[in-house]
This record gives sequence, structure tokens and C-alpha cells, in this order.
Amino acid sequence: MHGMAMTTVKVTVELRDRIAFRARNRRLSQAAVIALALEALDRRDFWVSVQKGYDGLRVDGEAWADYTRERDAWLAAPLVSPNQ
Repeated sequence: MHGMAMTTVKVTVELRDRIAFRARNRRLSQAAVIALALEALDRRDFWVSVQKGYDGLRVDGEAWADYTRERDAWLAAPLVSPNQ
């Protein structure tokens, strides 16, 4: 993190201790622990949005049928050209 601007974030003592505990156990900086936690939240949020998209397709029978036909075509496609 050399050369990067730094700031202070106010957290409760309990949260500070939790971050410090994780950092010590993983031999990481506290900033790295916070970054990992945010990355995990970002991944979770992404998959929640994907699930909502699937849920939206499922309520529309025609859209869901179109999706499953396309999905099945991709899954059945050969991985290499038959000429290779």
C-alpha cells in the first residue's frame, strides 16, 4: 500500500478486535481483511442478483422455456470441432 492515500475509519472496539483477530490469524494486514470481506460481499451480491434474474425468468413461462432451450443447446454442443 505504499504511495496510496490512507484514511481512518471509525469502528466499534468490538469490530476493531474482530478485524485484528482475523488479521493475526491469517497473517494479513487489517486493511487486507477488510478488502477480503468486501470482496466476499460483492460476490454474494452478484450471485443474489443472478438468482433474482433466474427467478424473474421462471415467472414468465415463455422466457423460461427460451432460456432452458438455449442453455440445453450450449450444454449439448461439442467441445471441439468434429474435423479436429
